[in-house]
Amino acid sequence: MRLMRWLAAGLFLLLVTATAGSRTAAAQNSEALLPEQSAAKAKSILQQVIAKLGGSAYLNVRDTDCSGRLAQFGNNGAMTGFTQYRDTWLLPDKNRKEYIVKGEHTIAGFLIGIDGLNISHGGITVMLFNGNQGWILDKSGVSDQPEDVAKNFAQQVKSGMDTMLRSRLNEKGLDLRYAGTDVIDLKEAEWIEFTDKDRGQFRLGLEKSTHLPLRWVVQSRDPKTQERTETITSYSQFTPFDGVLAPVRIARAQDGRDLFQIYFDACKYNSNLSPDLFTRSALEQRSHQAGSKDNKSEKPDNKKK
Repeated sequence: MRLMRWLAAGLFLLLVTATAGSRTAAAQNSEALLPEQSAAKAKSILQQVIAKLGGSAYLNVRDTDCSGRLAQFGNNGAMTGFTQYRDTWLLPDKNRKEYIVKGEHTIAGFLIGIDGLNISHGGITVMLFNGNQGWILDKSGVSDQPEDVAKNFAQQVKSGMDTMLRSRLNEKGLDLRYAGTDVIDLKEAEWIEFTDKDRGQFRLGLEKSTHLPLRWVVQSRDPKTQERTETITSYSQFTPFDGVLAPVRIARAQDGRDLFQIYFDACKYNSNLSPDLFTRSALEQRSHQAGSKDNKSEKPDNKKK
């Protein structure tokens, strides 16, 4: 009986200690700020983030051209291999992604919502978007992207971290909130929360000591099923390019499932990319060039030895 009483007393003391500890942690993570104070603190921190990323050089980016490798993950969480990858942007809404695939491989449309785009026997695939229009170049030639894919691209551009920092902070109806401290990747971090006039919800996790982004979280709801989806983009290894501090490692996960990782080798900013690069005619020209090369390589050598 004494043993049971001793165990009960010990368990009660353990519960009290754990509860006190959790309350202390909660108090550290949630500052008692009025909404106006919370918004002001969030804006102040965001200005430090923009300054760290390059200040006016970051805000005035017109175009980007980055190349590297793309690693994808299958449904079982295993990495499916690397693909040579080039990502070019003419801001705000012109984007061209090029994939060079060796052997039979599958490219998941991590940006535009295509799940399982099959590239047979390798080759070059280009996905291009220009505003609300989109096209794809693959082995079969150039074709239009479905309307819902183009619409999804436009929504993802609007909900991106860079778009938020560069052009949406002063948007009417956008609410900001300082959401306290946390630990991300073993680093002391802070969270800033955004809610726009359409009730879209976004969260930015920042390393507290450097003010560099660690996480960008987008919460969305399917208009048909009303199911909520959480997409997390992670950033690391920030490197200076043309006055802009940019992450060269980017990873994305959705609802707990890893989608891809990008490893950029080089980036160029404001290299005066031509708008013609983001047109269907540019893809058709690229398709013609690829076809000419294929025909040349398949042409038999009739020269006499």
